[in-house]
Amino acid sequence: MSETIRVLIVDDLPETRENVRKLLQFESDVEVIGQAGTGEQAVEMAQEHRPDIILMDINMPGIDGIGASQKISELVPTTQIIIMSVQSDSDYLRRAMLAGARDFLTKPFGGDELVAAVRRVHAKRPVIRSMAASGQTAVRPGVPQSVAAPAEGYMLAVFSPKGGSGCTTLAINLAISLAMNKHRTIMVDGSLQFGDVAVMLNMKPVTSVVDLSARDTEIDADLISSVVQVHRSGLHVLMSPPRPEMADVVTEASLKVLWASLRQIYDYIIVDTTSSLNDIALSILDEADRILLVTQQNLPSLKNVSRFFDLAQSLEYQQKKVWLVVNRVSPKQGISIKDISETLKRPVLMTIPEDDVAVSAAIDQGVPIVTGSNKKRPVGLAIAKLAETIDSELNKEKTDGATNGQAKKTDTSGLFGRLFGKR
Repeated sequence: MSETIRVLIVDDLPETRENVRKLLQFESDVEVIGQAGTGEQAVEMAQEHRPDIILMDINMPGIDGIGASQKISELVPTTQIIIMSVQSDSDYLRRAMLAGARDFLTKPFGGDELVAAVRRVHAKRPVIRSMAASGQTAVRPGVPQSVAAPAEGYMLAVFSPKGGSGCTTLAINLAISLAMNKHRTIMVDGSLQFGDVAVMLNMKPVTSVVDLSARDTEIDADLISSVVQVHRSGLHVLMSPPRPEMADVVTEASLKVLWASLRQIYDYIIVDTTSSLNDIALSILDEADRILLVTQQNLPSLKNVSRFFDLAQSLEYQQKKVWLVVNRVSPKQGISIKDISETLKRPVLMTIPEDDVAVSAAIDQGVPIVTGSNKKRPVGLAIAKLAETIDSELNKEKTDGATNGQAKKTDTSGLFGRLFGKR
């Protein structure tokens, strides 16, 4: 028997409350436990009845839906809030998510849309530590309980200043290779507006980084485990927001808290990044222990990589922070690996051979190269070797007592302020 979802409806118009109730009345797994006409009443009823879901109108006299949502999120964190509004612009959405709302419905909406939102939000609710009072630890789904968490995991950002360099494919297959080698690994889609990780892994993005960013002061292992999704390979995945405008909810401050929390749970955090260097992307590169800088055997790609090395020097990144990887290597290309290394004055950590047929098939089928029938092809073997090399290099550094290999920045004044402001 499925669990009953207890719903509180909040709207200042009685007819609207009744219409919403009628849309839910025939759902066997949904029970409307009450109605509130004001934000103040909603806060009181939330504390008294502790509903699973609150359907909250945004425009009300007195405390509006945003203010009420914020108070309820603080007082009754187990209750999940869905905002209802005739306004659908990104500013309303951003304010709602920052106040603690988990979803947003634009009026008028149909019964199917409403019920789907209620079930979706209820399904991705945070894990409640019911045993905390007795001193026991709640089980975290998908997180191994028998092995102690690492003191601090490594964070690797996969980045290219030239779009179309294959960063997402490389990041996904690298993360899966590490996971299959028994390393606790999480893949984070850092392309917040138009991330492709979910599609390329053939996974449905039920939850996303937004579910953690809106609660940046209370990110713990239980909350993280209720939001991450587990790929069949054993890789944990934190998806990008389901809608581009929701990326505004994710801030540098919330990401900083997130990285610190993930380091306490995982051995490796692999972050797929965008090719554009905004403040969020730059903060990811700052935080990373290593940047896998991806280039190809063509002049436009090498030109942009050379510029990035200049930027890295301006940002005072230590040279060993950036590892150069040449993707789609082919003997048919006129620029040799030796020429690339000599021109950039940097060693090449690894070369990944070109195999457009295998890569395209993996993307279209949602089956990563290192898990499918192509894992023994040169491209699959090269990515597996890259994972082994990274693990070996970082463990060697840890053994040598030099785990803090990068110069991290703490100035949050933005890219241009950091480059041209006072140091």
